[in-house]
Amino acid sequence: MPIIEVSRLVKEFGAGRAPLRALDEVSFAVDKGRFVTLVGPSGCGKSTLLQILAGLTAPTRGEARIEGERVCGPMPGKVGMVFQDPTLLPWKTAFANVEFPLDLRGDDRPARRKRCAALLELVGLAEFADHYPHELSGGMRQRVAIARGLAQDPKLILMDEPFAALDEQTRTRMGHDLLDIWAATGKTVFFITHSLSEAIYLSDAVLVMSPRPGRIIDTIAIDFPRPRELDIIGSAAFGAIRNRIWHLISEAR
Repeated sequence: MPIIEVSRLVKEFGAGRAPLRALDEVSFAVDKGRFVTLVGPSGCGKSTLLQILAGLTAPTRGEARIEGERVCGPMPGKVGMVFQDPTLLPWKTAFANVEFPLDLRGDDRPARRKRCAALLELVGLAEFADHYPHELSGGMRQRVAIARGLAQDPKLILMDEPFAALDEQTRTRMGHDLLDIWAATGKTVFFITHSLSEAIYLSDAVLVMSPRPGRIIDTIAIDFPRPRELDIIGSAAFGAIRNRIWHLISEAR
């Protein structure tokens, strides 16, 4: 069974005779353990689709299912979310930010503290556990957000342009480190980005969306072997895939 199943999803905003259609008959599936990225032009409905998968907004028609269960609201035991803005609580340390969802859930204190320590080790921030968000760089704050997204041990991680605000060098390093985290945890990742190179480098498959109203116009399998090295970005095969996706988006306008 795929972990994500989206069937004929439609999302419209506004009432009256001419509502704005953001998503138009979107259907796709994602298998467990895969890293799949969604790309498309600005305003095509990528974030809206992610919000539906996260249970933060409801579709107008159609449905989304996570592990066979229809999404009707947030599913914190199954779905973790990482936003473009880390949205950390400024009065809490990195450790306390990661621990926060487990505290809300009422998990046993020794067990949750052990898990949070392990997650900070996983994202390379063990020595910064007692630092506050303002004492951390942008990339470090996003690492804390990733650790927090993993805290409840969800099967699926949704990531909405998590590296968009970072400089190019930090963004590239974060992408490489994210692949290590993904490999270590075995989670399914559904990722949104505007960067075609980032999408190709990270993913098992890239879903390409049309301009609004957004629909899936193609699914591109990415067959480069793993683990991946940054050198593949300069290869002819990598460039051919990037050009293919670029033309799909351009010609759909």
